[in-house]
Amino acid sequence: MKSRLIFDTGPIFLYFAEDKQVKEMFDEVIAERAEGYTCETNIAEFYYKTCEKLGREVAEVRHTSIRHSKMSILAVDERLTRVAGGLKCIHRSKISLADAYIVAAAKMLGGTLVTTDPQLAELKLVQTRLLSIP
Repeated sequence: MKSRLIFDTGPIFLYFAEDKQVKEMFDEVIAERAEGYTCETNIAEFYYKTCEKLGREVAEVRHTSIRHSKMSILAVDERLTRVAGGLKCIHRSKISLADAYIVAAAKMLGGTLVTTDPQLAELKLVQTRLLSIP
């Protein structure tokens, strides 16, 4: 069975910054040796943060690039929302709503959450790979 990698927003930024540790994981997904996932909520977060820092044109290009990659983007649906809402209810100020969705996705898929957020990793809600930000 292929490994399942669930990408938080931070590692997606690192991928476009050509970070070696993330590139290797994305290469595994591109070669279909691993399954890659993220959530619509994280794509929205990635888009608006890219737009703020680098402009709308760059945000559009990168958004399109992710959409046309081998990365599966999970739609917000009732099941994912219930799991994410439950996590947010329990962990309140320790987790953002976008983070609750990506953790819910990792729980539902039984995959490894790939994140740059040490607070999210410290919660130990799912198997997590914490990446350092260069």
